Amino acid sequence: MGNGIEGRPREVKNGGRPGRRLVAFKAFVLGALVALAAYGMLNNGLFGEERWVPVAGVILALAFFTLFVSNFYTDVPRAGLVLVGLMTVLVSVKGLSLLWTISPPETVEELLRSSMYLATFAMALAALSSRRLVAPFMDGLFLISFAVGGFGMLQKINPAQYPTRTTDNVRIGSTVEYANTVAVVLGMGIILGLARMTQLKSPIVRGLYAVGLLVCSLALYFTLSRGGLVAAGLGMLVLFALSGNRLQMFANLLLFSVPLLWVVQQAQGLEKLFQTGIPPQERLSDGAALRTDVLIAAVVTFVLQAGYVTLKERYELLPGPRRALGASAVALVLLGVGFVGYTVVSQQLEKGGLLGTYATGVGKTEQANKRLTSLSSNSRSEYWSVAWEEWKEHPLTGTGAGTFHYTWLENRPNFSGVRQVHNVYLEQGTETGAVAFLALAGFAVLLPFYAARGAWRAAGDRRLLLSGLTAASAVYLVHSALEWHWYIPPSTLFFFALAGVALKYAEKNETPTSQEAGY
Repeated sequence: MGNGIEGRPREVKNGGRPGRRLVAFKAFVLGALVALAAYGMLNNGLFGEERWVPVAGVILALAFFTLFVSNFYTDVPRAGLVLVGLMTVLVSVKGLSLLWTISPPETVEELLRSSMYLATFAMALAALSSRRLVAPFMDGLFLISFAVGGFGMLQKINPAQYPTRTTDNVRIGSTVEYANTVAVVLGMGIILGLARMTQLKSPIVRGLYAVGLLVCSLALYFTLSRGGLVAAGLGMLVLFALSGNRLQMFANLLLFSVPLLWVVQQAQGLEKLFQTGIPPQERLSDGAALRTDVLIAAVVTFVLQAGYVTLKERYELLPGPRRALGASAVALVLLGVGFVGYTVVSQQLEKGGLLGTYATGVGKTEQANKRLTSLSSNSRSEYWSVAWEEWKEHPLTGTGAGTFHYTWLENRPNFSGVRQVHNVYLEQGTETGAVAFLALAGFAVLLPFYAARGAWRAAGDRRLLLSGLTAASAVYLVHSALEWHWYIPPSTLFFFALAGVALKYAEKNETPTSQEAGY
């Protein structure tokens, strides 16, 4: 058993062409996982059994086939085996819950869903056979995020032709149809894109990447997802903490953030973009104005980024100015965070206090963007309270995988309906007990730990890319404490494929031999 990525898989003697077929097959598996995640994103988020069950069947069939491919799993690192073991425990407990579940059909569905995620993680962990695949893999995931963000922007620019199906018909749902999950996909994509763009040398490609980041960031704003914005912000902090290219990355961030903030400011004057309860046809004029602003910002972003790269290749900063700029960057970030925090907290104090606001719903408002400064849990505190009380009654077994819907119907404090706890970790506890909770919580802690440790020990491009993978994983794990992305398969397939590659890349041999062709 190896302890990291091998540049070339172990030799498979077959017709005088050792190892090449295995390398090609692993690349195919990794590409297939990315393609399936992309398909799910563009197919209404795979809502409904008729959409996601066939995808689960394909993934499980592919995983079964890999078991018979010689040496496919031989280079899985020990840390990967630990995390696969934790996921296996989680899936096993869900299967055992069929013995006591209050709803066998829902439990069977959840067992199949979780098995699909386990298979995706295990295959991604084994399929990365060369570090050369990491950058194209990140490109593929970023393109998925860009497609989701691009379609979401079309919903704001032309709501009549591209209607959104969110509850208020104002927040963009893109192809996934749930704004908060769109936000987590965009957050992961932005982190990956920023890390990958910092590695690139071509002014044209860097400019195109910057435009993509602009579009994804605008779409993230128009989801009006408070949790998504916070998770993306925390992911950005992780990226800067781990990466060794902080100054250049900050410059890249700044060069597309200035046009981004200009568009956001311009949008505040287009009130119909945020106004609830009006027909899409009445938003067309404001959508057209937004389109013009976005196009201007895209051109400016491209020019700024391409010009910056050209100048950077010709001139090098002295250590003194570099340190001064680095200190200024940190000061600007802290100032921005402090300003946003002060604005939000002061508004909540004016409304009657932080705790009171947290326990209430967001409330109806004519302007949907006003929700961004609210600290309301939007009824999540009620879901969590019901889930926690039920878990205390069945601490070891829970009520059965996928059954919170019935717990809520029995104990709800009002007549609202909900199917998920909106906290994937608490959901494991209330549905399948302490063992399942500890298994998933252990996975959520150890994955970023192993990946961050690998990034901290790495150098050069490997540290940069691994920092991006680690930070993007953190976005999903953090936001899952507030949402039910687990039940929207494309976003979770995206995450588990990313997590497998991140862990394998983090645990690779530090000093590969000259015979490792992948390096």
